[in-house]
Amino acid sequence: MKSLPQEIKILKLIKERLDILMSNRETAVEIRSNELYEFVKKDPILNSYFKDGKMFNQFLRQYHNNGIMKQIIPNYSVDTYNKNFYRWFFSREIKIKNEPGKLVETKESSLSYYKSGLYIIAENGTKLRSLQEKKIYENLIRCNYLAIGYDAQIIGKYDRKYVDFKILNKLTQKTFYWEHFGMTNSDQYLTSVEAKIEWYRNNGFKTVENRGNVIYTYFSTDNKFEKDIKKYIELIIE
Repeated sequence: MKSLPQEIKILKLIKERLDILMSNRETAVEIRSNELYEFVKKDPILNSYFKDGKMFNQFLRQYHNNGIMKQIIPNYSVDTYNKNFYRWFFSREIKIKNEPGKLVETKESSLSYYKSGLYIIAENGTKLRSLQEKKIYENLIRCNYLAIGYDAQIIGKYDRKYVDFKILNKLTQKTFYWEHFGMTNSDQYLTSVEAKIEWYRNNGFKTVENRGNVIYTYFSTDNKFEKDIKKYIELIIE
């Protein structure tokens, strides 16, 4: 399996430094990006990666806008009212167990680590977790006889899961379950993906390729991803 890309490694290092800083009793309850940068640059790897605070803020802005930063660093908020100057607010991470709408996984899986908040907004106002999920969703809602549930619950033999998209074709009355796996360059994520696919298999679900109703998509390139979306939606609406 491929190692994590450099940008994800940098985000994870920033998260580690943030957690160390926020665990210090002398640190304020909430800090700004300039305070975080002053602590971040004490790490030799991060110090060599960011020339100055401006470069650090540009990095945060880029990975916030594409939805990746929230997957790695959930404990922040940002004021984007001024498009030329984002105001960042970092705090101590508060972990909530079994929060409604979150992915529920078995103990050995860590896929929930990558399922953070709903910060991506689709054209109809629905909130999603990633730009890739947004692309799938906005293609689905173009067909007016599909009923689409996001983070819908599935009951297995002994436990439950939450599927990315539960889709009912109201004409055929057939239901489809669509799982999209985006971070395919992460070993940890891929291990969790395998565990979830195994859960479907153990609970009697089959893929559409095997005359079932489960769809798996994986992101590799934009071109292939768009082709996969088109292929599976044509299958759902036929």
